[in-house]
Amino acid sequence: MTRKILLIPALAAALILPALAQGGASDRPTITDLDANGDGAITREEAQAPQLQRFTETDTNNDGAVSFEEMEAAHERRQAERRVKRFERMDANSDGVLSADEMTSARAGQRFDRIDANDDGVLSADELTAHEAQRAERRGERAERGNRRRGRRGAGQDRP
Repeated sequence: MTRKILLIPALAAALILPALAQGGASDRPTITDLDANGDGAITREEAQAPQLQRFTETDTNNDGAVSFEEMEAAHERRQAERRVKRFERMDANSDGVLSADEMTSARAGQRFDRIDANDDGVLSADELTAHEAQRAERRGERAERGNRRRGRRGAGQDRP
């Protein structure tokens, strides 16, 4: 029981925080999506269901295995879906084309504002350098989390 209770916050962080970091909705399942029986706890089977669903969708010839070609085709489909969603988000007036204003509006402005640490409306070399350092640090942290999940050692760690 304790393992289930501890698993819920960990799954919530793993599934929700990346969406928040991206600043918007994600294709990742929510806790409610994972809790298929609605009991407030997530079993191993419930946690694995999205991966099983993705496997089933990727195995287009239904042979119980995913070939490289099937994986590549599934990747291309997901990329195309993301591009369509991104275009639709950017197309503020839903006219099927992007104007210069739509191309340069919200997202670019938000990114600029995040980098402009002193809010002076100008990005200095120091602000750009600091931003790149933060991005590199986040990439390193994500890689380290991935390595820990896969049981790999990070750079600079001694072997036993």
